[in-house]
Amino acid sequence: MKIVIMGAVLILTVVVILVYSKGDRAELKSGEREHALPPIDLASSRELKTATFAMGCFWGVEARFGVIPGVIRTSIGYAGGTTENPTYHAIGDHIETVQVEYDPRVISYEALLELFWEGHVPTTPSWKRQYMSTIFYHDDEQKQLALKSRDREEKMRGEIYTEIMPFTGFYLAEEYHQKYHLRQSGFMSEFEAVYPSFEEFMGSTAAARVNGYVSGYGTLADLQEEIERYGLSSTGEKRLLELVQNRSGTSTCTVGSEKPKEDE
Repeated sequence: MKIVIMGAVLILTVVVILVYSKGDRAELKSGEREHALPPIDLASSRELKTATFAMGCFWGVEARFGVIPGVIRTSIGYAGGTTENPTYHAIGDHIETVQVEYDPRVISYEALLELFWEGHVPTTPSWKRQYMSTIFYHDDEQKQLALKSRDREEKMRGEIYTEIMPFTGFYLAEEYHQKYHLRQSGFMSEFEAVYPSFEEFMGSTAAARVNGYVSGYGTLADLQEEIERYGLSSTGEKRLLELVQNRSGTSTCTVGSEKPKEDE
């Protein structure tokens, strides 16, 4: 009889352990950030438009646009040439370019053009085609707005060396170039835990934002308003806020006779 009771107690103990263990695992799984996209990614509008710019070199340019409210996704690549399947070390006649997907209900193409003109020095010719200042228009409306803005800049600043040409295609740059400054920061591990594939990472608004902030762009006020929607851990949020509060400058890139640091 004692053996039967002891056996029953043993079985009951095992069942209880299994139930609690399963519960713990379920709780852990529901809390794992690998299975939850940041809220800011889920809020993206389906009615997006695309803007494509070249401003000398693409690491800093992607960061500059990525931090702007209304910008949903950013990517960098090669455009404007005829060489098929260009790479960074075999770019051919293409230009380093940033492609921006944005919500026109939040930010206008005109506002993006303002950022384009403010973000580089188009009054000096590029030392190499790869880094030339260019606006690629996707439709006639963008073309007219780009031409109008260039005329305005020339009146204020003198001769402008920016080309305005139709968008004919975009070759995505190598993975190590995408969100470059984010990849060099201590925040990348948090994004690797959320996005299992490169494609999902590239589609992330949160990644675009953090890439911009770690590069030195964006305002503390904008960050404080959005940071809880980035999906960062509490430690990550604290580190990013401290970084922006204490930063001293931005990662910049200019068009002109100076060789961009990326090419070194």
